[in-house]
Amino acid sequence: MGNDLISVVLVGCGAVSRFFYAPSLAALEAGSLLKVEALVDPAPHHIEPLSALFPHAAKAASLEELPLAGRLVVIASPPKFHAKATIYALEKGATVLCEKPMASTVAEAETMVAAAQASGSLLAVGLYKRFFPACEALKGLLEKAPLGRLQRFTIEEGGKFGWQAASDSFFRKSVTPGGILLDIGVHVLDLLLWWLDEPETVRYEDDAMGGQEANCRIDLTYRGGARGEVRLSRDWQTRNEYTFYFERGVVRYKVNEANHLEIKADGMPTLLGGSLHAAAPTADPLRFGGVARSNPQSFIQQICNVAAAMRGREPLRIPGEEGVRSLRLIEQCYSGRQLMPQPWLTPREAEAACRVSKGGVQ
Repeated sequence: MGNDLISVVLVGCGAVSRFFYAPSLAALEAGSLLKVEALVDPAPHHIEPLSALFPHAAKAASLEELPLAGRLVVIASPPKFHAKATIYALEKGATVLCEKPMASTVAEAETMVAAAQASGSLLAVGLYKRFFPACEALKGLLEKAPLGRLQRFTIEEGGKFGWQAASDSFFRKSVTPGGILLDIGVHVLDLLLWWLDEPETVRYEDDAMGGQEANCRIDLTYRGGARGEVRLSRDWQTRNEYTFYFERGVVRYKVNEANHLEIKADGMPTLLGGSLHAAAPTADPLRFGGVARSNPQSFIQQICNVAAAMRGREPLRIPGEEGVRSLRLIEQCYSGRQLMPQPWLTPREAEAACRVSKGGVQ
């Protein structure tokens, strides 16, 4: 593909598209990188708000109504529909950027990867937090170990659910089979796999009793002795921070602060914290570039990476195979789940809760 504008089809016009994809695609359209030529959603009233941003875009109820070869298809519908839409688009010769979680199950995700391989089309997964400068810097600290080996980490993320969803799909198991772990947890576990690779042991507990979990906890251990604790919530305010304890210091990352880290090395009287800056390509080691990418800019950066891959200029940063890894770890958690302790329950209530959580009747 040359320098022609990339033609984009946006599938699913709910909250994820309204708040993330539409503004990002509009910015890239204004920069003459791409053009949104079709909006797809079975509900016309979901399409209408996005038509103001893309008045030239065709409106369709399904992908089957559109030509797809050579286009970039962005899948931002509920997870239940990801696999079918992705496979169809890949087989029709499109590149696909599929929002996380890439599928409802590992089996579905693997069929998506197989379809990409069979068709020769590109499949990327929307795990954009890997593009955060803070997350890239953390990966460097973990790999190059200037503060020594990692000993342990704690992660808390979440708060009272306030997402302005276009439907109740978040809470219907028939559409979205998991709760907080399959939502926020996809990003958290993807980052941990990217930073630390596979854990050696995993212990998981949540508060689901026949429905979807609102709270969960994961304890992990790693080769080399590092251990970690992850707590995620949809109904209580967490600290929203990741803290890594190394042999010679501590590093703290605040959730969604894409270009900010705090570091305290042993022997230092103060904590250093500030915005990250991109190093400029210069021989002068004291000269630096501007402030590194923000959260929205990092989201845009992933779309730019997919566009560059379509043009053969760089590899996909997050291909489909990477999206499968976090889903596999999530399924491992669910398969070994235990009921989270709830001390406010009476013994009789706790016994009933355990039965319901294991699929029994109350």
